[in-house]
Amino acid sequence: MLDKLDALRIFCTAAETLKFRETAVRLGIAPQLVTRGIAELEKQLGEMLFLRNTRQMKLTPFGQQFWPKAGMLLAESENLFSEHKSQKLQDMSGSVRITLPPLFENQEILRRLLRQLLDYPHLNIEWLPTDMHLNIIDEQVDIGIRIGTVPDNRFIVKSIRPVGVNIVASPELIARTGMPESLRDLQFNYPLSALNNSNSGRVWPWQFADGSSFFPAQPSFIAADIGSELSAALAGRTFSQLADISVRPFVRRGELVNVLPELNYQPWQLYIFRPHQPLLPARVRLVFDLLNQILKDLFSG
Repeated sequence: MLDKLDALRIFCTAAETLKFRETAVRLGIAPQLVTRGIAELEKQLGEMLFLRNTRQMKLTPFGQQFWPKAGMLLAESENLFSEHKSQKLQDMSGSVRITLPPLFENQEILRRLLRQLLDYPHLNIEWLPTDMHLNIIDEQVDIGIRIGTVPDNRFIVKSIRPVGVNIVASPELIARTGMPESLRDLQFNYPLSALNNSNSGRVWPWQFADGSSFFPAQPSFIAADIGSELSAALAGRTFSQLADISVRPFVRRGELVNVLPELNYQPWQLYIFRPHQPLLPARVRLVFDLLNQILKDLFSG
């Protein structure tokens, strides 16, 4: 059975054209659907709407009276849905503040998000990449993306994938220095990079699957962000310990080699989260859901 509004739309178009075939063309539907729609409407109303013979078709007296009423009902329904659509667009106005670590993929994440928000010109994105762990409540941040331990139940959390760290180096650097025989050999006899911890003022330690860790003894390159440390590895300057989600495309293409893979360490999660809110703004829900899907598309598998 056809929707009643669809049946009214068929009737009003047929009343205007007085031709079922032209009605079907205007509405982009099959001619059989026009015939069926009129028949269902006549059955529900208990009255004939059209008089038809082999040469012409015209409205019955009842059909003539019913036509303006049906047209008015259709117009009111269109206005109702238009008002709802306007309200939805109004709900999508305002700012959404997003914090995330300086991932190598940040530009692609942002590009995909903004493309999907083209229909919401009044929705403003505040994009806050930082390696500092902002207090999203105090900073009034709406959405956070993080690599680390999943937070407690004060937050709505969607886990994307486990994240580990791999030791990597370029084939050119390995050709010059050879492969390290042990972690101690790596620590003291090879050029290493280090990532600065802006919270402590020291560099982050390297950590391994066997539970051991060390600080690079005399790092050949110190970076404040992951992207720069990755560049040092790709340039053949350093052996680096980097997030597996960042190095995997380069390892696949042979631009980097996973060194001592038995020590790959996978202690964290990549996740997206937001605070619990009793009345979550529609714009925040929309951006949260979009980012969740974008992250899964980029990092799954």
